[in-house]
Amino acid sequence: MVVKAKPNSDTQINNKQATNQQTNNQQNNRPNTPQESSQQTKTAQKYNGRLVLVTGDKGGTGKSVMARLLLDIYRHKNIDCIAYECDQSNPQLYRHYKNIPPGVQTLKLNQRGGADALQDDLERFSPKVSLVDLPAGAAEYFESVASDIHLFKNAEIMGYRITMVSVLGRVKDSVVQLKRLVDFCDSRVDYVVAKNLYWGEDKKFIRYNDSKIRQVLLNELGAVEILLPDLYDNLFDFIDSQDLTFREALEHDGLTVSNRSRIFDWVNKAETQLQTAAWMLGLDV
Repeated sequence: MVVKAKPNSDTQINNKQATNQQTNNQQNNRPNTPQESSQQTKTAQKYNGRLVLVTGDKGGTGKSVMARLLLDIYRHKNIDCIAYECDQSNPQLYRHYKNIPPGVQTLKLNQRGGADALQDDLERFSPKVSLVDLPAGAAEYFESVASDIHLFKNAEIMGYRITMVSVLGRVKDSVVQLKRLVDFCDSRVDYVVAKNLYWGEDKKFIRYNDSKIRQVLLNELGAVEILLPDLYDNLFDFIDSQDLTFREALEHDGLTVSNRSRIFDWVNKAETQLQTAAWMLGLDV
């Protein structure tokens, strides 16, 4: 049953033209014109906020790293964000950010009613951003979860636009899971596709780069592609072993100034990439 919510002056979803223009500009290495930037701003103003869902085809793709980066930025910028950890097998988001107010909530999407808070909290708290770290391979059952709670319709009624952030490796399953997600969600959501450069440079993502689903995403659905930079293994392992946030690592006395500088550079590069999809991620403040 669809919920009743506060009236919203404009809940029509019509931002494909703006996002397509942004993508075309990126491909042509051209910055947005003032008119195009204004159009994106008007599009963002149609919604109260964003429901950002981070997905990946399997464990180790970089899905949780992306979720941690986003939450790190939201907290650093004081953006009103409710964060949810749904990955029970590898709860990185919860482990690293549970002590940073207001913390991280855990959800069990595989239990009946386990996803209710995703939309109930939108109505109760009206955050600017709701961030969800989905379990690995979530495309396999996200369809049933979204259908059960009428997620797309209820989010629209409450004035929220959904953004799917898909983190890719170079394996076939990354493209297969992405296609399944797009087939189900279609134009009801916005898409940010992140190539994790831990698995190699951009041109090595041949399966995705040459895929039909990429053309659909870019040319029909206005997706934005970004690159998730690689971080030294020993630095990532140190952050992980200490359960640090990325901002905490920048000031940790267990790291040398050189290594803190490397982490700063990595965070800065990642944030620069994410800013190209700022209006899709609730970063346009």
